Amino acid sequence: MHNLAMEDIHGKLDECLELFSGLPLESSQRESHLISFCERYKTNILSVMPWVASEFAAYCGFEVLFRILHSHGGRKIYLPKELDKFSCLYGVNIPQHSYLKLYKKADSSGYLDIPSTWGVFIAIRRAALQIAMKEDIPAKLLTQTFGITMRNIRLIKSRNSCQ
Repeated sequence: MHNLAMEDIHGKLDECLELFSGLPLESSQRESHLISFCERYKTNILSVMPWVASEFAAYCGFEVLFRILHSHGGRKIYLPKELDKFSCLYGVNIPQHSYLKLYKKADSSGYLDIPSTWGVFIAIRRAALQIAMKEDIPAKLLTQTFGITMRNIRLIKSRNSCQ
């Protein structure tokens, strides 16, 4: 029974090691696996991402989010007043109420900062680490999988216990 549990832990960590060993290429198999991981842990992932990325992921899905990030990440995009024009410009179908939230956050010229692909990837990796910690994965395995120090693990655990 114990060996089965350890095999399950190692399987999850192997998945994390594959997913978070670097930024996946656009439309690659690793990106598909990352999207599946994000969908599986949607609430955890959305809570740590920059708000613009969370809005797109929540209403359009992670696949659309990654497409936007690959095309416009780290830059500003123009948000026209009309949703139809936005959809034509960027090929994104988003509900009207969600678009209005984004539009209200645009600057006075109608531009909205899109977070970088790397920044969103790091946020997803942070969520994966928190998920692994909640599942009581041994600290030594966390250091090997995520490349962090024991000191960082203790710091994260102490911050989480204060909340």
